[in-house]
Amino acid sequence: MFGNRSLLRDQLWDILQHGKGRLGRLFTIGLIGLIILSIAILPLELLTFFKEFHFTIAVIEIIVTIFFTIEYILRIYTAPRPLVYLISFFGIIDLFSILPFYMGLLDTQYLRVLRMTRLIRLLKVSRIEAAAASGQDQKIRDEVGLFEGESIEHVIARHPLFLLFGLVPPLIATSAGLLVFLTFPPSTIRTSIGVTLLLFALIFLWKAWLDYRYDVIYVTNKRLIFQNWHLLGRNTNQISFRAILNVKPRHVGIMSYLLGFGSIIIETAAEEGRIEHKLVSHHEEGANIIMQKSLAERQAP
Repeated sequence: MFGNRSLLRDQLWDILQHGKGRLGRLFTIGLIGLIILSIAILPLELLTFFKEFHFTIAVIEIIVTIFFTIEYILRIYTAPRPLVYLISFFGIIDLFSILPFYMGLLDTQYLRVLRMTRLIRLLKVSRIEAAAASGQDQKIRDEVGLFEGESIEHVIARHPLFLLFGLVPPLIATSAGLLVFLTFPPSTIRTSIGVTLLLFALIFLWKAWLDYRYDVIYVTNKRLIFQNWHLLGRNTNQISFRAILNVKPRHVGIMSYLLGFGSIIIETAAEEGRIEHKLVSHHEEGANIIMQKSLAERQAP
C-alpha cells in the first residue's frame, strides 16, 4: 500500500515538476495557456468601462485559480520534502499566484493592487525545463538519430527568459481576442476576427513552446547535434568536434550575470562558419564542455 502511494507521488511529481511523458507535456502546455489567459484578462479587468463584463471575467479567474490551487496542493502532496517546497522560491511563487484571489474575496480596498500581483504567475513559467530529456529516453535517441555506441552526455538548453519573451505575442493576441468578443456586438465579422486572434495566440504559443523546449544542442561523445523544432517540422544539424576552432561564452549585460544566461559562440572550419546560440542557461559550462571535447578530439591520434 505504502509502496504504491510512493510510486504515485513520484509519478505525479515528475509530471508536475519535470513535465515528464505525454501527460507532463500536456500539463505544461495547459499551465502556460492558463497563465496567458489569466494575464490577458488583467487589462480588461482594470479598465472601468468593462464593468459590465465583470461576471464573465470573474468566472475565467475562478476557473484559473481553481486549477492553480489544485496544482499547489498536489505539489505539496508529491514533493519529496513538502516543507522545503513550501519555503522555496517556487513554492512561494505558487502560493502568491493564488493568494490575491482569495484575499480579494474579503473585498479589500486594495483589490486593484492584488489583481496586479497576478503578474507573479509569469514567474511560474521560469520553472519549466527547456530540455527535460537526458538523452536516455529511446524516443529522444531515435529523433536525434544517434549512431551505434553514441550517447548524449550534455544538453545545452534555452534559459526560461527565452520562453517569457516568446509568450508576449500570444499574450497580446489573447487579450485582443477577448477584447473583440466582449466589446463588439454579436456578428459574423466579430466572431471571425475574435476567433482569428485566438487562433494566432495558439499558434504563437505553440511556436514559443517548440522554440524553447526543443531548440537545444546535444553534446554527444562523438559530435554536436543542433536540433530545432518548428511549426512545419524539425531540423537537425551536426558538427564534428574536429571542425570546431573556438568556443566562447558571452554575457549580454548585468541581467545575464545575475540570472545565469548568455550566448555560446562556436567558430568552425565548416561552411557554417560562426554559430551563435542565444539566451542559453549555464552557457559558460556548456562552452567549456564543448571546448574540452574539441581539444581532446584534435589531440587524439
